[in-house]
Amino acid sequence: MALTERNGIWHWRKIIHGHTFARSTKTSEKKLAVQIAALWEAEAIKEVVLKGTKPVSLHAVIKAFLDARAGTGGVANAKVHLTHFLALPNVRMSDITLAQLQGIVQKRRSAGTSHNTLVVTTSYWNAVVKFAEDQQWTTAVKLPRMTPDKTRLRYLSFNEEAALFTAIDPNAKYSGKCKRTDEARQTNTDLLLALIHTGCRYREVARMNWSQVDLTGQKVLVYRQKGGIDNTLVMSEKLYAMLSRRKAEALDEWVFPTKRKHNNNYAWLRDALQRAGIAGDAGKITLHSARHTFASRMLNSGMSLVEVQGLLGHKNIQSTMIYMHVETGAVAEKAARVLNQSSATSFVDASNIYSLRHIR
Repeated sequence: MALTERNGIWHWRKIIHGHTFARSTKTSEKKLAVQIAALWEAEAIKEVVLKGTKPVSLHAVIKAFLDARAGTGGVANAKVHLTHFLALPNVRMSDITLAQLQGIVQKRRSAGTSHNTLVVTTSYWNAVVKFAEDQQWTTAVKLPRMTPDKTRLRYLSFNEEAALFTAIDPNAKYSGKCKRTDEARQTNTDLLLALIHTGCRYREVARMNWSQVDLTGQKVLVYRQKGGIDNTLVMSEKLYAMLSRRKAEALDEWVFPTKRKHNNNYAWLRDALQRAGIAGDAGKITLHSARHTFASRMLNSGMSLVEVQGLLGHKNIQSTMIYMHVETGAVAEKAARVLNQSSATSFVDASNIYSLRHIR
C-alpha cells in the first residue's frame, strides 16, 4: 500500500493488474489514511481482479459514449446535456457519488432549466452508465428516474407577441435605462424575432453563424438538433431587415455572439412576461413557445402537417402531430366556410320543393 504525504495530506497510489489507482485521502492523520487506503485497495481488487472490469475516468467514458454516437442524429443533443457532467472532477467513474450528480441537476434547476429538460439530462447520464457497464468498465451510480410533467402546448397570440416585444423594446423608457441594458434588450428582441420567424429551437439560432445566412438570396440554412433534418428557410421581411442590420454591425462570425456560449437564461424572459402582463395560466411560456407559435400559425394559414414538418425540420411526422389540434380547428373552419358557400348557392327550402311538385 503506497501512501505519500503532500502538503500535510496523505495520498494513496496503487497499481493493480496494470491499472493505476490514485486518490487523496483528504486527511492529515496517517492512521485514518491507512484505513481509507485499505478500503480503496479492496474495492479496486474487487473491480479489476474479481469482476474483470476496467477503471476508466469520467471524461473518458463521456467522450467514448459520444464518439460511439458520432454521425447519429442525437449526438448534438447528447453533447449538450452531458457537458454539464464534465464540470465534475475527472476521477474514475466509480468514485462519482450520487450527491455530486444530484448537485449538477439541482444547479441547473436553480438556473431556471425546466423539469422536463432535466428529465432528458438524467436519461442521458443513465445511458452513459449503461454504456460503461456494457464495455465492462467500472461505472457510477445512476440518477433516480424522473417522470416528465404533462404540459399544455403554449403558443403566443398576436396580442401577446406585440406586448412581449413592447416589454423588451430597447427604445422604450424604463427604470435603470443604460447603454448596456439597451444592447441586451436589442439582442433579446432580435433573438425573439428570429425564433418566431423561423420556428427554430433556441440553440439552433443561438449558435447560428453568418455562413448560414444568405442575405442576397434572403435565405437562411438551419442546422437542426435532436436528429432533425437540416433545411433552408426563406426570410420574412422583418427577419431580413433584422439580419441585415446585425450583419452590418457584426464583429465576428456569429449572428448572436453573446448567446452562443451560454445556456439560455430565462430571467429576462420571465421579467418581460411580467411587464407585458402575460400570465402562465394557459401554460408556461418559454422561448420554445416561439417554435410552437410558428408551427401553429403556419397550420392556421392553411399549410398541411407535412409542409410544417419540413419547415420545422422534423425527421418523423409524429413529432409534428402534436400540432394536430391546431390543424383540426383550421380545417373545421374551412369546412364551415365551404358549407356556407354551397348553402348560399344551392339551398332550396321545403316550401319551394312542395310548390314545384304541385306545378308538375
